[in-house]
Amino acid sequence: MVELLKKLGVFGLFLAGILEATILPLPMETISLPIYLVSKDKIPYLFIMLLLSSITGSIIGYLFWKRVGRVFKKKYINNDVFKKIKELYEKNAFLTLLTSAFTPLPFEGYVLTAGILEIDFKTFLLGVTLSRVLRHLPQAILLYIFGNKIIENLKIYSMIGIFIIFSLFLIKKILKRN
Repeated sequence: MVELLKKLGVFGLFLAGILEATILPLPMETISLPIYLVSKDKIPYLFIMLLLSSITGSIIGYLFWKRVGRVFKKKYINNDVFKKIKELYEKNAFLTLLTSAFTPLPFEGYVLTAGILEIDFKTFLLGVTLSRVLRHLPQAILLYIFGNKIIENLKIYSMIGIFIIFSLFLIKKILKRN
């Protein structure tokens, strides 16, 4: 699927942006970065297109799961349980959606949950929009400025970063035991 979307180029990027929020549990970077690198001078336009298609896909996913969620809730969820889950989610809905840009969980999971829980649409739209900007804008800027050089350095620095995070986690665990 990823290879097909890459071959479709700009249209593949647009389609992937829509599918990312609905049914495509893949990091968008697997599609967007190669297309950005091939069309470096068009990155600002490609970013805007990706942003708009991702937001559109999020809206489609939200509305779909809101409708399907009603049927699901009537059949399977005790109304009191659902209300409690919804209250907990709503307390931090914006922050949850905003931080979805930085978690390893697939983005469509956040869209699905917001739709089923019928989170306020304005909160959803603002959270999703800012999340997508925070996720994709730095990549677009870095690739526009540095191109392939950033990819080469990313391999080195990501391994260093992973080592540092793992070391901090290990130190924290050791200190907690003592």
